[in-house]
Amino acid sequence: MFHRRFLTNCAVLLMVCTVSLSVQIAALDIQINGSRHQPSASPSTLLRSRFLNGESFPSLSLDELLPVFFAIDRIRILYNDNQEYSPASDSLELFPYRSYLIPGENGYSLFADGGETQLSRVEGIEIDGELISVEELEVWIAWEGVSLLKQELSRWGELHGVPMRINEVPKSDSKLMSVLRGGGKPPDLLLLQSDYLPALTASNALQPIVRFPLEEFSSKSLDALSLNGRLWALPFYCDAQMLFYREDLIPEERISAGWTLDEYSVLARELKNRGISPAAWNAYSAYWLIPFQIGFGKKPLVEADGSIRADDQATRQAVEFIRRQIDAGLLDLRERDSMFSRFIAGEVAMMLSASFSIPELERLDVPFGVHPFPRGPADAMRPLLDFKGFAIPRKTRHPLLARRLMLSLSDPALQHNFCSGLSKLPAVESAWELTRAESDYYPVLRKAYEEGVPVPSTKGYKVYKNTLWKMLRFILNGQLGIDQGLNQAQQLIENQLQ
Repeated sequence: MFHRRFLTNCAVLLMVCTVSLSVQIAALDIQINGSRHQPSASPSTLLRSRFLNGESFPSLSLDELLPVFFAIDRIRILYNDNQEYSPASDSLELFPYRSYLIPGENGYSLFADGGETQLSRVEGIEIDGELISVEELEVWIAWEGVSLLKQELSRWGELHGVPMRINEVPKSDSKLMSVLRGGGKPPDLLLLQSDYLPALTASNALQPIVRFPLEEFSSKSLDALSLNGRLWALPFYCDAQMLFYREDLIPEERISAGWTLDEYSVLARELKNRGISPAAWNAYSAYWLIPFQIGFGKKPLVEADGSIRADDQATRQAVEFIRRQIDAGLLDLRERDSMFSRFIAGEVAMMLSASFSIPELERLDVPFGVHPFPRGPADAMRPLLDFKGFAIPRKTRHPLLARRLMLSLSDPALQHNFCSGLSKLPAVESAWELTRAESDYYPVLRKAYEEGVPVPSTKGYKVYKNTLWKMLRFILNGQLGIDQGLNQAQQLIENQLQ
């Protein structure tokens, strides 16, 4: 059984650094506009692991020791017996958010500019600039990990003296549209998923993300949250689809690397012959149909106009395969909660779910393993990657303060801290190295990411998903033939897109 491993040596190092840092803080003088600045929290409480220059170090982001600036005019770092360093004027805005202090026996070292600048024995930091007038910031969040994300956002507010109103808002796209139509005040930041973008951008509800440092973000995360050539949300994490199996019902060697749908079907029949329900997933959902479509040769998934066809040969073959599984008693067609309950109870041997299921199965001590999808007859069954990101509404009251919060949310250490306990993949690639070191699930998560396809952000995908949700019920329940049902689905899709 897979269990998450945490490196004890990192914890020991963190404890040692925490003890030594408490006596070093007096040696670090921070001056803001000529006056001594006292950070809101002791640096010893802010240490987090970061992957810097190929190694993991306990460190803290410089911005966590500072107030929030509207603009920075000058930064001067005093180090190594009164030597001076000043970053270039065009990097001043980002410098606090991309600079990390690493405690050691001889004081702090500063790691900045992507590792190009490393200063030892930092003694003082002087910053001149205009501070932001702080007001309450409202953030909408949802999905798994709400309590942990609230902690991260509240922590940021406490460090910078920013009052935070954090609300859990499921389906934030429709809620935002209602607020804007009613003339209400939108939030300053909201967490959304990629298929929210067509309606929100068409209604001019969001600001595009411009002049933001994106070099550390994975390319798929940026693609997922872009539409019409513009980025509309800053990527935060993604969940990846994968196969879950009961280790007490299936020997691990039966699910080998590179296995195929034919081998999967043989295993499913063997399980049925043993009186075990082989598999369950919500086959009514296009979210779970798409990997099969790709595995049966669908290329491209999204057409040039942003639509997805439902009547091509690959889709017909994929639906035929699923229908045969149902007719043979090899697939117990269940929606999410029912499927999950049966898997936990040991009443079904395999299920298709996403990485967000891992923590709950661990908490319940279910004997399970995870594995990439089997290969289809024409291609790999590529999992969907469900990216979430933070967007700024067009009518936010505090756009610059929201941007400063987004800079902090792009910190690899913060993204890792949120994602590691939830088996999600952070959007910033350097955070993956911390995941690699701590999680036995990393190989499967990484393979899912490499082979995966981001959930499309086009209007055509949402129309396709909603149409298939209705039509697949008729097809898979035998009320419509496969050809007839898919042809009707395609006609409905075309009518809506017109």
